[in-house]
Amino acid sequence: MSQSAEQKWQRRKEERPAEIMEAALTLFSEKGFAATRLEDVAEAAGVSKATIYLYFDSKIDLLLANVQEIALSRFDEIETMLSLYDGKIADLPTLLLGRVSEIARTTKMPDLARVVMSEAHNFPEIADFYRDNVVKRGLGIIAGIIARGIESGEFRKCDPAATAQSVMFPIIMNVIGRKTFGEIPELDPMKFFPSHIDFVLRGLAADKEA
Repeated sequence: MSQSAEQKWQRRKEERPAEIMEAALTLFSEKGFAATRLEDVAEAAGVSKATIYLYFDSKIDLLLANVQEIALSRFDEIETMLSLYDGKIADLPTLLLGRVSEIARTTKMPDLARVVMSEAHNFPEIADFYRDNVVKRGLGIIAGIIARGIESGEFRKCDPAATAQSVMFPIIMNVIGRKTFGEIPELDPMKFFPSHIDFVLRGLAADKEA
């Protein structure tokens, strides 16, 4: 094998887990998690079923790998950004929700959220992992920003944990709604996110009395 061919083969091997994950998530979203077989994933990814087991222990492991790649890796980025931020706290919701908007529009987050929500009741392991590592972590990030804004006097006094739900859950519903009902104008993220950011900022403004 020539050096260039060997390098190409090595790159292909390194890309294989991501290709398997993408194929799996597409099938999970289209057919349902329970109805999708690993044989289906292998065929869609252009590999053998045995190859899948080189990287993933089970179908659940494959879905959780997508959670890690799509959601948790981006939480790491956001938390790093927040730890380094030294500007006005009042600007953080716009920065955060702008990043969330980008993730919702440019990644397979809508597919992932739809699969988890539809299968959580039948697969508690998925529900537990997503609740602890995505929902709670996301709420914690938002509540932390709100608490910092209250402390700095830039946000009105409120319950950060409860208020974080008002910020996060409309986003989840928009994401799932777009995947469930299609790209209808009422759910256009380019309209929703600016409106939601404005709503959040007005609600948190320090001149608003609790």
